[in-house]
Amino acid sequence: MTPRTLLAVPITSAARPVAAQAAEAAAARADLIELRVDLIGDWRAVETYLAGPRPLPAILTIRPRREGGGWDADENERISLMERLGLHLPGFIDVEWSTWSASANVRQKLGLVCETSPPSPHDRPRNRLILSQHDFAATPANLGAVFDTLASQPYAIVKVACAGHDASDALHMLAELARIAGRRPAIGLTMGEAGAATRVLAAKFGACLTYAPLEPADASAPGQLTLAQLRARRFHDVGPRTRVYGVVGWPVAHSRSPALHNAAMSAAGIDGVYVPFPVSPGFEAFDRFMVRAAAQELDVAGLSITIPHKENALRWLRANGGAVDPLAARIGAVNTLSRGADGRWDGSNTDSPAVIAALRTCATCAGDGLHEQRVLILGAGGAGRAALAALTERGCPVTICNRDPARAAQLAAEFDAATLPWEARGAAPFDILINCTSVGLWPDVDVSPFPPSALTSGQVVFDTIYNPPRTRLIRDAAAAGCHVVPGVEMFIAQAMRQFERWHGRPADREVCRRSLKSAE
Repeated sequence: MTPRTLLAVPITSAARPVAAQAAEAAAARADLIELRVDLIGDWRAVETYLAGPRPLPAILTIRPRREGGGWDADENERISLMERLGLHLPGFIDVEWSTWSASANVRQKLGLVCETSPPSPHDRPRNRLILSQHDFAATPANLGAVFDTLASQPYAIVKVACAGHDASDALHMLAELARIAGRRPAIGLTMGEAGAATRVLAAKFGACLTYAPLEPADASAPGQLTLAQLRARRFHDVGPRTRVYGVVGWPVAHSRSPALHNAAMSAAGIDGVYVPFPVSPGFEAFDRFMVRAAAQELDVAGLSITIPHKENALRWLRANGGAVDPLAARIGAVNTLSRGADGRWDGSNTDSPAVIAALRTCATCAGDGLHEQRVLILGAGGAGRAALAALTERGCPVTICNRDPARAAQLAAEFDAATLPWEARGAAPFDILINCTSVGLWPDVDVSPFPPSALTSGQVVFDTIYNPPRTRLIRDAAAAGCHVVPGVEMFIAQAMRQFERWHGRPADREVCRRSLKSAE
C-alpha cells in the first residue's frame, strides 16, 4: 500500500499559545504541525509546548535567514537550540543541506537527536531527519541532481523547495519528486502561484507530506494553500491513479474552472483532479510547458486553454502532429486539449457553441432571434474568434473592434466581417454587444471596455468575463435597460462540453452552477 501523504500545518507566530494553535490543527484533521521557531521568535514557548501533552507530532524548524527563514542570530546557538528542543522528541527535525553538509561537528550534534540510519530495538527514540534545500530565486535546470545530492544521506527525508516562474517549473518538480519518491521519502514543492499543482498533486507523485496553514497569514512559504483550499481541490481524493486536468493561461488565479471541474468529477465519481497551470505568454513558454505535460508519467489527460494561449495551442498541435477539430481550425483557436489512450493530443473549441448557448438564455436571442442581428464584438483574441465564427455562420452582420487595428482587420478578412477603430466603438450601431477582451476581469473590476453613455435600452449586452459574475459592463448595461448575458452562462456551457469530451458523459449542470456560487 502506498503511504498516505501527510498534511503539516505551520505555526509561525506566538500571538496565540502554541498549544491552542496545535489543538486547532488537530481539530482540522491535520496530521502534524511545523514549529517554525525562527518565525515564532519565543523558543521558550515552543519548549513549554513540547514538554507537555501534544495532540500531534511536530516538525521542528529553525530556518536561518540565508535560507529564507527568520533566524539571524549566532549559528552555534541555532544548532544548540535544535539539539535542546530535539531532546523533547517533536517527531521530525528539518535541517538545511548547507548546514548538514558543511560541518562534521554539526552532523555529530544533530545525530544525537536525529535518526541517520534505521533504528534498532536497542536505540533510544530519536527524530526523523528532513534534509532540505531551498532556492528562492528559481527552479534550477539540474533539479534532479539537487534531489540526488540530498538523497546521498541514506536515511533522511529529502525536501526540495524552489521558486517557480510558471507551471513548467511545477511539472519539472513533480517529475523529479516522482522519480526520487519511488526510492526515498521525499517532499518536492514549487513556491509561489506557479506551484499550486505541486501542493494539490503531492499524493499522486508520492510526496510523504505537504504543508497547509489554517489561515493565509500563517503560511511559512510563498504559495501555500490553506487546509480548506486543499480540501476544496480534492486533495484527499488524489492518489497514484488519479488523472490530471487543468487550465492553462496567464493569469489563472482568478479562474473558477478548478471549482467547477473538481465538483463535477466528484459528483460523477471520476478519479481525476483539476488544477491551475499558469503559463507565461508567448509560444515558446507554451511549447516548454507542453513538452513537460506530454510526459507520460505525469498523467495529464486534458487541458482547458484560456487567454493568451488559444492560438498557441492550435500552433502547437499543428507543429506536433496533433489532430485539430474542423471547427477549431476554422476559428483559428483551441480552448480544449485532450489526450487519447495512445498519448496523442487533439484540439477542439467549445467556446463557439457556448457563445450561442449563452445568448439563447436571453429571450431576445431565443429561437431564430439571432438571425441578422447586428453584432459588435470587442476583442480579436481566441474568444473573439469563437464568437465571430458562431455568429457569421448564423447570418449575423458582425463588426470587430480591437485595440490593435491590424489584428482586427486580419480577423475580419477571414470571416467577411467589418471593422471599426477602437476609439469609435461607442458610435457603432448594434443589437448585440459582446465583450471578448479581458477588460473588467478580476481584480480590475471597476473598469469597462465600453462607454456606458453609448448603451441603449433593449440592446443585448454579453460579457464573456465570468469573474466577477457581474462585471462593470454588465452593471452599466442593466442600469441602461439592456438585456444582459453574464459570462457565467458561456463559462458553464463550454466547461460542460469539455467535461463530456474528456469523460464521455455529461456533467451535472446544477452541480456546475452551485460550484461557481460556492467559489465566489
